[in-house]
Amino acid sequence: MDILANVRNRQRSVWAGWAWSLLWTSSFLASAARAADQAADSAPHPADNPQSPRMLAGDWVPAEVHRIDFGQLPRVPSEHAVVSDVREIKGVNQHNYLVHFQGRFWAMWSDGPGIEDRVGQRVKFATSPDGLTWSEPEFLTPEPPESGPASEFYGTRTNRGFRWISRGFWQRADDLFVLVSLDEAAGFFGPSLQLRAFRLNPADRSWSDAGVVFDNAINNFPPKQLPSGDWMMSRRPHDYKQTGVHFLVGGTRGIDQWESFPVLGSSSELAAEEPLWWVLPDGHLTALFRDNRRSGYVYRSFSTDNGRTWSQPTRTNFPDATSKLHGLRLSDGRYVLISNANPRRRDPLVLSISDDGMIFTKMAYLVGGRHVDYPHAIEHDGHLLVAFAGGKQSVEVLKIRLADLAQLAMPASLELPESAVESSQSSDAWIDLGEEGRTLYVAAEATVPPRGSATELILATSSGQERVRVGIDASGRLRGWLYRAEAVGAELRAGETVSLLIRIQSHRSEPDELLVTTGPAGRIPPEPETADAWLLGNRVGRSDANLARLLVYGAQVELPFRQVRTAETYAGLAASPMLDDTLTRRSSRPTESKSSPGNLRPPQLVEE
Repeated sequence: MDILANVRNRQRSVWAGWAWSLLWTSSFLASAARAADQAADSAPHPADNPQSPRMLAGDWVPAEVHRIDFGQLPRVPSEHAVVSDVREIKGVNQHNYLVHFQGRFWAMWSDGPGIEDRVGQRVKFATSPDGLTWSEPEFLTPEPPESGPASEFYGTRTNRGFRWISRGFWQRADDLFVLVSLDEAAGFFGPSLQLRAFRLNPADRSWSDAGVVFDNAINNFPPKQLPSGDWMMSRRPHDYKQTGVHFLVGGTRGIDQWESFPVLGSSSELAAEEPLWWVLPDGHLTALFRDNRRSGYVYRSFSTDNGRTWSQPTRTNFPDATSKLHGLRLSDGRYVLISNANPRRRDPLVLSISDDGMIFTKMAYLVGGRHVDYPHAIEHDGHLLVAFAGGKQSVEVLKIRLADLAQLAMPASLELPESAVESSQSSDAWIDLGEEGRTLYVAAEATVPPRGSATELILATSSGQERVRVGIDASGRLRGWLYRAEAVGAELRAGETVSLLIRIQSHRSEPDELLVTTGPAGRIPPEPETADAWLLGNRVGRSDANLARLLVYGAQVELPFRQVRTAETYAGLAASPMLDDTLTRRSSRPTESKSSPGNLRPPQLVEE
């Protein structure tokens, strides 16, 4: 089939009535308010109470779930493997999926140049006999049409080039398909968007193009079967940010035979993103949505007719970092959800457990101390295998014994101390991230903590929303975080006192930029003269955040950052007053850094 041709073909009594109305409206609103209160107080039910926000419950859960101390969650033992790592070549690995087929584990993911989902991105795969030892990665898809390394648009974001995006394995009868999307690489998503399939040829483990599965669609996870026998998967059209998300039902008469059903309210009640669904014990369905308006919570909807209609999505009390999540029902009937539940960042990756698929009562720490996201999990032979991306540059797998999940016990409380979440300190804004041409300099001294401890100096909004973090992680490495991008620097010696120079340059249409450099204690490090010193460039987009607060994390008795000062120019730092009395201490967060680059590396960026 000519993929390029296919793509190109698509590119084309008045007062009395008023008084009565007012009385009726007041009565209606009062009834609606009572109904909402009742919904909030009672358990969710697909038919009787679909608007209930309850999704996380337990004596250990704080009244404000954003105050969960995610660093203190109980740990789940696991074995760890790296399937692919492209840090050395400054590539991107993400959108990872797993399946077990014909006695082997299979993994697939998106592999591309530089930052995610650019022109020329392809899909790779690897196999494993045990989920821990993996073959060398191989390309699964061909080069996108006229968008290979020889293209002048390769590695850029433009509608003049195309990309493949990995969308999961689909085992249908005796065939194994992989689903991939193809569209222009300018944004999310291009008007030529297609969901396509490739079929495995078992004899030589090659893949052949099986054609278009659905036009104007990208799924989030591969199809699963409904109680009715039909297959179902999510669908986002290229204009889903305006039209909302859908579900595709069908797939029995052919891989390209589907009906599309919208989730009403998915573009008005929230900015629905990356849907996940499963079958509940009573045969009804529930779907979970990431909210790209950054509410910090998961949204949920129910269907009682096999996905044809859905309740209006409701914001639950389950916290979320605006990140992709995945889950499934285990063979013993329990449900697991793997997600970035910490609303402040994609760290750590946690696993939550539910008996009924609606209310989760346990939560455990899987991996963290760094940027980790894009989970996908499968169950096989008494184990749960979880694939995830490390900093958008590595595909990794955790292998977990289900017996260990059964032993999981929650502590009495996991609430952060009050001082860790609120502060009365505030000031006039130093800088607005998103205002063109503004620069902010910050100088400080820090003592490198012992291995296993971490410190961070944070610049936040007056309400405490963190936008810039610079610190030393548990492995002794310098780390910088700017809005939604992250980088890691060289290892520092424990006990050493160093000076830090932090420079933030704000832009409106260009990426905001963060410079971090160190020097000996006692003087402010000189400002580097070359662009090679840039540690971080946030290419995701401006945050429009007025930075007005300083916060500190650290377990040390002494304040981990001292002689902190800010100025609009480098020369102004020396005359600026010390801000140490305004620093607000927050609780420490144990980290488990597993990154090991010897030098500064490129930023790790977040999808869409």
